[in-house]
Amino acid sequence: MNMRMFCIIACMAFCCLEVQGQQAQEEETSPIPYAFPRYREATVTMMFGSKKQVLGNIYLDGSKFYFLQDSVPIEASLGNIHRVAFGDTLYMPVDNMLARIVAEDSAKMLVCVRTIDKYKMKGSNDGISGEDKRGEGMPFFQLDMVGSMGFIELGGDQTMKTSFPLKREYYFILSGEVVPAKERPVMRRYTKARRKVLKGMTENRWWSWKDENSLVQLLQLL
Repeated sequence: MNMRMFCIIACMAFCCLEVQGQQAQEEETSPIPYAFPRYREATVTMMFGSKKQVLGNIYLDGSKFYFLQDSVPIEASLGNIHRVAFGDTLYMPVDNMLARIVAEDSAKMLVCVRTIDKYKMKGSNDGISGEDKRGEGMPFFQLDMVGSMGFIELGGDQTMKTSFPLKREYYFILSGEVVPAKERPVMRRYTKARRKVLKGMTENRWWSWKDENSLVQLLQLL
């Protein structure tokens, strides 16, 4: 094999690996059903502009916002909340869930909701509903138990020896409307001519609907 042919093959292999690496979804898990191992300082901005400092956390079963009141975890009603800031990371309510603001462009946004993947947690041995009838799935009953209590004790040694599978779902906020960051919901908003422009990006082999950076690029064109 001459050097020129070797370089061509090596380049093709590298490109394939790059595409697979960008488009593949990493399996994400958490040892606890919370975004943070401890309640941490959060700034809550209300709809009319007032701000409150609380110790808060995000319960990943439904991406619910909890805060401590007299050392007791309370689930916050998201209806009156405009933003929640954990350090430099901003969250906003989307469909009764707390979503991380990934990017903003003028009045448009890309947000991400991270939740426990209940389908994976239950297993999929029956091939229909996702229920693991052979009992080989992860201990979903523990999550139900945690949900009924509203919290688990954080900060010390964790007694729940399990791993919670997580999933990320992305949404565009366009003209005040929440649009799933998927091809069909996005494309049907536009004319044929406009879709052609958008597909110039989305049909590029380096671009993926499952990649956060790709969605940030698309936001600029929407």
